[in-house]
Amino acid sequence: MILVDSQFVAQMEQWGARFLREQPLREHTSLGVGGPADLIEILRDEALEPVVEGLRERGIAWGLLGGGTNVLATDEPHRRVYLRLRRPARAIEFEGNIVRIAAAADLGRSVMECAKKNLGGMEGLVGVPGSVGGALRMNAGAYGTEIGPLVRSITVFRGSTGRREELVPQGGLSFRYRKSSFAPDDIMLLVTLESKERPFREILDHVKQLNLRRRGSQPLKEKSAGCIFKNPPGLSTGKMIDELGMKGTRVGGAVVSERHANFLVNRYGATASDFFRLMDLIRERVLRGYGVELEEEVIVWKN
Repeated sequence: MILVDSQFVAQMEQWGARFLREQPLREHTSLGVGGPADLIEILRDEALEPVVEGLRERGIAWGLLGGGTNVLATDEPHRRVYLRLRRPARAIEFEGNIVRIAAAADLGRSVMECAKKNLGGMEGLVGVPGSVGGALRMNAGAYGTEIGPLVRSITVFRGSTGRREELVPQGGLSFRYRKSSFAPDDIMLLVTLESKERPFREILDHVKQLNLRRRGSQPLKEKSAGCIFKNPPGLSTGKMIDELGMKGTRVGGAVVSERHANFLVNRYGATASDFFRLMDLIRERVLRGYGVELEEEVIVWKN
């Protein structure tokens, strides 16, 4: 594991951060797998810069954990520190149909807070787990809704420079299908969205309809990371896996969900290695059956 000296730990506490040694990532990810890693909780916003600078001075690699909902972390001890931002007390502010949301805020809860202000256009994101920042990085979407087109500006901490910047769509910020233009060491801090005015009752009825569809088509009560693979242009990965008869296929404790074939679930105490082997099997079968190479949607953390 990484050796973080006691003096640096004490400094972090003074800045407003907390160091947690050798935390099992399986307890911090929705998939429920991952080996031990050191975590740093950023309790005060202003602690981010000195913490990252201190890690850089010591040659310690770092990454951002976030909500841990779209992550597949290896079983071995991780040779980097993961940062996690604490959700601020005031995570969301409104000015007409303009909404400012802390990136550490829960995505679904934020969408419903907007709904209470008669602001819609994001209903499809209610059931997408994780933080607002994670949704921005992946340009999260569901049922015809993506977060990217709603973005007007984002405050980002640039890991490469140690500085904060405000990015706008006209200034190089871009979103594509399950991708964004952020660098791997960018940390989203605050996003400004432009919502659409809609009556709360209308939004709520739409959310209820989408939730019914989710409950009927997704394994919501099992540990998963959402869709494991991206959909190739014009194709459905879930449909291809289903047509190959792979629903219910098991490797160790990892299983292809019977509800949605592009969801892999941790049903029997799976390890990350189980998921990697199952993913390789799916890739091989889809390539052989359809001539299509699948690309991961889940973010893989390897040493």
